[in-house]
Amino acid sequence: MSEKKNINALSYFSIVFAPFIFPFIVWLLTANNKDVHETAKHAFLLHLIPVILSILTLMLVGIMGLATKQTQATAIMFVILIVLVALVDLSMFVYNLYLGIKILLSDENDADQIS
Repeated sequence: MSEKKNINALSYFSIVFAPFIFPFIVWLLTANNKDVHETAKHAFLLHLIPVILSILTLMLVGIMGLATKQTQATAIMFVILIVLVALVDLSMFVYNLYLGIKILLSDENDADQIS
């Protein structure tokens, strides 16, 4: 198994142990290797989606809570948004694991075409 293939898979698997930090470091350090560089960039962006979505949701609910006096409506909206964000976060987690496994199971010629 090649080193390039392992780094590409680890960029996606890092959602478990170092979300968006590991792919960002790999992305910065591998400008000379186009395949690894692009895979790390893709993994980094996929890892950022749940973080940005969660922050935006909390900001929206906070602004709604401050701007309205209807606490029951704000609470219902909060629960609905949290459930939706949790579903998106879970799906992004599973998708990153899928991409990492797909890279590990592919042969050397297909590894360049996955990412």
